[in-house]
Order: sequence, then structure tokens, then C-alpha cells
Amino acid sequence: MTTKEILEPPVSEIQAFQNTHGEWSDAQFGGQTLEGKLAHLVKETVELCGAPHDIMEYADCLMLLLDVARKANITADALLDAAYEKLAINRQRKWDKPNEDGSVEHVHDQEK
Repeated sequence: MTTKEILEPPVSEIQAFQNTHGEWSDAQFGGQTLEGKLAHLVKETVELCGAPHDIMEYADCLMLLLDVARKANITADALLDAAYEKLAINRQRKWDKPNEDGSVEHVHDQEK
């Protein structure tokens, strides 16, 4: 093990991507606010809804989500940890049947 490996813990692949994308984003869109990034993410999700089989639209949303999180001082690793935590919570919930629009929500009265 080298001194560098001891001093710098390994970076996960998703964290490395957030870091690399973040450097590019700062150079390209330096003054963009968190709110501006969120607005862009909303636009990209609308595009995704119009092309749900286009992997590049998913990539756009992923990049923007990671960039918004970064702007909010949330690392990709922390976001992934939170997603696993939320999955554990969701597994314990009861779920309704699909709504008129096809979406499914958890039963809210169990949280009271």
C-alpha cells in the first residue's frame, strides 16, 4: 500500500463521477444556483417522461440530480446511503393500488 492510498481513502465509482461531473459543471455553469439546477432537473424529467426508453434522458436526470445534491453539499455516497435507508423504510410500508395516473403511494395513515 502506498502512502497516497493510506492518506486518501478509495473513492466509489459514483462519488468519482459526481466529482468529475462537478468540476465540469462548475467550469461550464459556474454561477448557477441550486434553484437553477433544480429547475433544469425538472425540465429534464419532463423530457424523460416524453422518451421513457431513451437511456440518455435517464443519464441527463442522473447527472443533474448528482449536481443538485453536490450544490446542496450532499455527496453521491451520502445520497446512495440515504437511498438504501429509504428503501428499508419503503419495504416496511403498506402501499395503495395505482392512482388514476398509474402512480402508487404508500398508505399515509400508518405514520400517525
